[in-house]
Amino acid sequence: MHVRGLFRYSMQPNLKQRMKELPFSRFLVLVSIVVFALSSCNEGTATNHDGKNQSITQHEGEIDSLLAEINLRIKNNPKSYEVYLERAKYYGEKKQYGLAYEDIRRAMEVDSTKGDIYLLRGQLQFEQEQIKEAYQSYQECLGHEPTHVNCLLRKAEIDIVLGNYSQAREHLNTALQQNEYNAEAYYIRGRMYKALKDTNLAASSYKTAIEVDPNFYHAYIEVGLLYANQKSDLAKEYYNSAIELRPKSVEALYNKAMFLQETGYKNPQRYREAFACYDSILKIDSRFSAAYFNKGYIFLEYLNQYDSAAYHFTNAIGVFPRYYQAYYNRGLCYESMNMLKDAEADYRTALSIEPTYTEAALSLERVLRRR
Repeated sequence: MHVRGLFRYSMQPNLKQRMKELPFSRFLVLVSIVVFALSSCNEGTATNHDGKNQSITQHEGEIDSLLAEINLRIKNNPKSYEVYLERAKYYGEKKQYGLAYEDIRRAMEVDSTKGDIYLLRGQLQFEQEQIKEAYQSYQECLGHEPTHVNCLLRKAEIDIVLGNYSQAREHLNTALQQNEYNAEAYYIRGRMYKALKDTNLAASSYKTAIEVDPNFYHAYIEVGLLYANQKSDLAKEYYNSAIELRPKSVEALYNKAMFLQETGYKNPQRYREAFACYDSILKIDSRFSAAYFNKGYIFLEYLNQYDSAAYHFTNAIGVFPRYYQAYYNRGLCYESMNMLKDAEADYRTALSIEPTYTEAALSLERVLRRR
């Protein structure tokens, strides 16, 4: 009997999305690694301690009409902190963080008690993976304005990662006291309960967010994930709602396909539905290697159609040549078709890419005994 082992492809979220799931200590290590890599890739661009990019210059001829309008408002009302924040937001959207921080400093000189100043600074720091600094900015915001809703929500998000659940709960309750119809607050509360492994309260909070805002895409995804873990068919309904909101969402299509794939034992027709989802993904992104891989996996693991499975694993390898799991699973296909030389080659390739891949090593030994 072949040792296949179910391979679950995990879509790689961006760093800020990972922060929502990782323990904070691990996240800080990850941030350090990424920041180091980014700095290595950007040698020659001088950056000082507060993030100012010394290579940025704003030539007069490059100033667009929006910036010119903001500059005029600043000229006419230099004692307004809001106009400096407006320009800081403009620079932040352009990733010109040094200039943004300069305007935040100017806004503070006008009025350092306004929570919106610290909120924007925290958001810019968060975008740059400066999580500790962002957390401190949100704290300063609440020191000046204890009921500032956006700062309450942003700090609660990080408190959840830190495991400061009582603080997060307090912040969320305060935010909801200001506005009981704040869908995002219910959504973040759902994430808190999810972290606490209370799936019932998590689902309830996510559903409340949807009741308040029927277009809350991420809440549909989260409820779908909770039901998918329970193998409940309700997962499909929530994924379908997410797809209605975002028809080209690879995330929603992929989650739906995985649910169908893993519950195909209820009705084999679900495998075909999963194929349709993967095909939709490939129309959106023809280089999404996991869609090819999972099609191959269904043919291999559930349908025992080894030639079709090998075809899709080959497509996955074509997109991602170091996809060692695809080599291993294609090797299983070849072994099942008694193509032992090809199977051996794939197992060896998988091991050359990932030397600690135990399943490939065991399969290679098995094939060598058979030859």
